[in-house]
This record gives sequence, C-alpha cells and structure tokens, in this order.
Amino acid sequence: MRVSGPRAVAVAAALIGRAALDDRRMTFGRARDPATGERLDEVLVVAMRGPRSYTGEDVAEVHGHGGSVNLMRLLRAALALGARPAEPGEFTRRAFLSGRLDLARAEAVADVIAAASERALRAAHGALAGAVGARVAAARADAVALLAEVEASIDFPEEDLDFLPAEVVAARAEVVAAAAAALAATYATGRALRSGIEIAIVGPPNVGKSSLLTALVGEERAIGAAEPGTTRDYVEARVVWDGVPVTLIDTAGERAAEGEPGGTIERRGVELGRARAARADVVLAVREAGADAPPVGERGLVVWNKIDLRAAPAGGLGVSALTGAGLAELRRAVLARVLGEAGEGSEEVLVSSERQKALLDEATAAARRAADAARAGRPAELVAADLREAAARLGAITGEEVGEDVLRALFSRFCIGK
Repeated sequence: MRVSGPRAVAVAAALIGRAALDDRRMTFGRARDPATGERLDEVLVVAMRGPRSYTGEDVAEVHGHGGSVNLMRLLRAALALGARPAEPGEFTRRAFLSGRLDLARAEAVADVIAAASERALRAAHGALAGAVGARVAAARADAVALLAEVEASIDFPEEDLDFLPAEVVAARAEVVAAAAAALAATYATGRALRSGIEIAIVGPPNVGKSSLLTALVGEERAIGAAEPGTTRDYVEARVVWDGVPVTLIDTAGERAAEGEPGGTIERRGVELGRARAARADVVLAVREAGADAPPVGERGLVVWNKIDLRAAPAGGLGVSALTGAGLAELRRAVLARVLGEAGEGSEEVLVSSERQKALLDEATAAARRAADAARAGRPAELVAADLREAAARLGAITGEEVGEDVLRALFSRFCIGK
C-alpha cells in the first residue's frame, strides 16, 4: 500500500504505533486498527521523503501479507488515519506536476503496465527512460532558438545585428519539421506494440478460412466442415507475431451470388462479420488457388489457400492451411503492411499514443508553413507565428510551455537590455 503527500509518513508511522520513521529504512511493525486497537497484520514499512521519491512528495509504503481482504483492512486503517483513496493515475500525475516525469514519460508508465509482449515492454521502457522526450525536446529547442532569431528581427529591426537570411530560416524550419515527422512516422509501430493489430479473415464458404485461422494460431478455434456456411459468427483468437499482439478474426463465409440459400442466422453472421472486418487493420481475402482474384482495398491482402492442391498465381501470396506452407511469409506480409520496414529492434524510440502523434503532425505542419512563408518572403510575423505553434505543439508532448523559453533565448543571444 502506497501513500503520498505531506502526511504520508505520519500515517504509516501511526499505523504501526511509531512516532517517526527513519528515511529509506525498512521497519517491521504490527499494524493495528486505529479505532479498536485490533491487530491487523505484521507489516514492513518504509518512508521515502521528497523530493527523492516517485511523486516528488513524501511517500510511505506498507508491505503486508497478500489477500484482498487483508489489504482492504490495511487500506481502511490508513483512511481512518487521514489518507484518502488515490484517483486513477494520481501518483504518476503528481510525479509529473512535481517535475519528476515529463508527460511523455508519464504516458509510458501506462504502456509498461499494459505491455503484452517483450518487444512492447522494451518500447515502453525506452519511452519511460526519456527516449521520446529527449527527441521531442531537441526538436523543440531548435524551434525555440529559430523563433528567437526571427522575433529579434521583428522587435529590433534597427539594431546592428546579423539576422538570418530567409533561406536559412526556411532550412532550419524544415529541420524541425523533419524531426517531428520522423517521430510521427514511428506511430504505426508504437500503436501496434501498445494496442496490437486486428486481422480479419474473409471470403466465401469453404475456402479454408477457419482452417487458416487454426493453422496461424496453432490450435483449433473454429469448426470447419464441407457444408457451406459452417461458421455462423465471427471467431477471435489472440497470438503474438514478432513481438506484436495480433487478434485474428474468422468471419462467416459470404456466398458468391445473391439469392443463394442461407438462413436468417447465417445472414446475420455475415452481417456481423462484415462489421467486424470493417474495424480490422488488415483484411485477408481468402480464395482457393485457381479462383478469380477479389477486389481489395488498401487494407486488404489476397491469400491463395490450398496451394498443396494447386499453385497460387505468379507473385501471389500462397498458403496451405493443411501443410503450413507459406504461413511464415503470410505473417511477414501482414506485419509489413502495418509496420512498414520496422522490425525487431526498432523499438528504441517509438511514439505510441494518439495524443503524441496528433501533436507531432501539427508541429510538422506548422514548421513546414514557417519554411514556406520564409521562402516566399512573407512577413516575419507570420513565420514567427508558425514557429511558435510548432514549438507549442512539441512542448505539449512533454508538458512544457513556450513563452518564457523564448524570452530566455532572446536575452542570451542579443543585448536587448542596453
């Protein structure tokens, strides 16, 4: 049980009947009910006084025996001594407010907890160590420094200063844009590692969709039979490919022609399958080798099944759910469609949240507008406005504000105070 705040150490000390606790030293004690004196548990208590703590405040931890009932009694005793239940994420929020973590690192805490694979955990730990924040801070520092130069030319046009030529301003703004865009480009991999990807398997009855699902998962999850329309609802199975959590969705087979027989349940299964496939990251359109190729969108891949009986078209993605041929290539093709060229070992610096991605896109656009404005000879005020927006968007990722940074950069670069 963790307690954080000005009275955290006092609450923990009172729980075991001590007047005080030594800093960073484990103390054995018997926790008692503050109202009745009833012995609750034998515990170990440690105090970690701020600012050298996770939250930056005084923190105390009470280590008791396991069990929800036992821990609930300890919690009630702490509440009776003046503590209150923490809100979701409150310890990390306090760590951010006290300057112990920037926002990018605070977001990484949740990713560490939610990591569903070793690769996802490595990516989360990289962000927690500050890898993303450091790249953002470097790009923001470049934007702020350039903004200081541009604003100096606006505020002090008559000073004997060497202001940057427009082409240099444009080139430096493009550097900021490129840095933000490069980080934003890691989002596909970061999101896939954080949230996983969904793959829908679609196609007409009896092309082997359920058999393909079974082959990809390694165990039977759906029932296949010679009778068309055996799969009446979509079936989901979860696996991990190359460190990426994957949800495979086997959908009900769609009959090739309108008016073919099919009961109400089957039609409803097809409707549910279509709706589920519409939300998937990748759609595998399965056909038997030798059939006509179906139209697929940008999320689609045509998979030619049963190549143990007939060869797939030249250059086509052929598999055999029966023998396992082509399954490794299929997995690689799916991951390449979602992640691009990012493979194992690419998780050192990854953006994983939509908030960060949106801010990076906005910073990229603003920096590019600044570069375009400088090249076109537009007023410096317009260039400065776009640079200020780029810096603000980058600062929002780590929780910083612009304003004061610009003033500090101005005073350090030019003798404005004379």
